[in-house]
Amino acid sequence: MSADLSIPGQLLICMVGRARGSDLVAVAKQAGAHGGTIALGRTINDSRILQMLSLADVHQDIVFTLLGSEAAVVLPAIIDEAAKQPKKFAGTAVLVDVSEIFVRGTAQEKYAATENAHARSVNMHSDYELITVIVNYGFADSVMEIARKAGARGGTVLNARGTGTEEDIKFFGITLVPEKEMLFIIAEKAKSSAILDAVNAIPNLCKPGGGIVFNLPVSRFIVLGKEQERLLRDKADG
Repeated sequence: MSADLSIPGQLLICMVGRARGSDLVAVAKQAGAHGGTIALGRTINDSRILQMLSLADVHQDIVFTLLGSEAAVVLPAIIDEAAKQPKKFAGTAVLVDVSEIFVRGTAQEKYAATENAHARSVNMHSDYELITVIVNYGFADSVMEIARKAGARGGTVLNARGTGTEEDIKFFGITLVPEKEMLFIIAEKAKSSAILDAVNAIPNLCKPGGGIVFNLPVSRFIVLGKEQERLLRDKADG
């Protein structure tokens, strides 16, 4: 029995319109991805006009896809398709480094021995970070309001559940409740510290069980559905 293959890779997170996630996964799979996971969420827009019209919260599909070296083909394919159909695939996407992906079973045959050397060939150093805030249900909008005042432009909220086991409580040092909200904020590095400080200073988050906040470096940030993104990539490739 062969051992599991461990490779470095990237996590692609795409945020598109509701019911568009399956179509996006189909594009990714056709380009070489092995699949994806779709979560339901909503984006909190920073437009005051949209807020006045009660259109600031837009339902979305959040697609999570783990990629190895195939990211060099999958990501351009998604960008190109979004440029061709901007209304269908309008949204945003980020790439986040993953230290290890465990490939099991016959799927190992699809990875060459050079996979480890080339899995991150598409990496770029972006000027963005992904700030993630996990709070009790109903508090994400309040957190987003504080983050916006500190420089955030908007965020995406996913409904989630805490495990609430005794071991988790001891490990995190907080009291967990089942209903949670996960808030994703894509922020410029120059503003991320101010946003984190503002969120950390929220009174409810300072209490046990108030929430968890962490940030991750983003290797690439893409606005889907814009022709200029494809043109910039073609220029860089040429």
